[in-house]
Amino acid sequence: MKTLVFFPFTAEQIKEFGDLAGAIGDHQVVHADNEEDARKLAPDCQVILGHFPESVTAVATNLRWIQSFSAGMDKFLYPEIIEREEVTVTNMAGLYAPQGGEHAWALLLALARGLLPSIQNMAERSWGGGGRPVIEITGSTLGIIGLGGFGLETLQRAAGYDMRVLALDPVRLEPPAGVEQVRPPTTENLQWLLSEADAVVVGCPLTAETHHMIGADELSAMKQSAYLVCVSRGGIIQEDALADALHQGTIAGAGLDVVEKEPLASESPLWDAPNLILTPHRAGASQHRPRKTFEFFRDNLGRYLRGEDLINIVDKRRGF
Repeated sequence: MKTLVFFPFTAEQIKEFGDLAGAIGDHQVVHADNEEDARKLAPDCQVILGHFPESVTAVATNLRWIQSFSAGMDKFLYPEIIEREEVTVTNMAGLYAPQGGEHAWALLLALARGLLPSIQNMAERSWGGGGRPVIEITGSTLGIIGLGGFGLETLQRAAGYDMRVLALDPVRLEPPAGVEQVRPPTTENLQWLLSEADAVVVGCPLTAETHHMIGADELSAMKQSAYLVCVSRGGIIQEDALADALHQGTIAGAGLDVVEKEPLASESPLWDAPNLILTPHRAGASQHRPRKTFEFFRDNLGRYLRGEDLINIVDKRRGF
């Protein structure tokens, strides 16, 4: 059996994969630096670790398991992979969650405490003052859409602000500690959460059900003083509607780490939207990420080779 590693691990890490495979049985690890090499190696491999472009999976006729390098699967679940019942896909769900929760709070606090105008004043060498109100969020209501890794880490940090927390999630039927209510993500329940919350954090995956789930009607349901933050995937929020809502003062501000098409086009209306903070898909970044990624890949590979249950198996049809 062969395992294809198509990811920029170090030579030492790739050797460790090989040592692990060789110690467990008659297994080999091969490595590709580019897509052309990956296509040549894929037909003999049961496992792909890392990148798996469609051109590679199409020729991987012996494929049984893909370990994705990503937590979100919206761009990687090709129809062919979904239909191949013999192929299991696992992702990195939860691995980047701590820094994702931190990033959500960085955006929310920057909005509430008025840091954006202060940074703009610094560029102009102006002491500033006045302008938008500075908001205390302690004791306010937080709405979380999606209680996966990002959502739960956001929830954990909300405890320090004594917040009332409401949530939507398609899987969790009982509210975890710190959540007053959790409801399934129906249209009615989305309106309920948006209308109740002083701040909303979107942490759900992008699926057919969540695509453009927050548009003009949903933004109008929010409080005029509320903030909207998204750290999971672009495409959940309708960007033109968000830009209009910010220009019209429908909501107080927004923070986006993700947009529908990245990088964001120069003509996007988001660039000119007031009180919007944009970061370039950095919520999952961390000095610990390379090490954590390698350790997760290594541990799951060991499980596969020993015939044990894999961690983070994706429901290919649901998309997460």
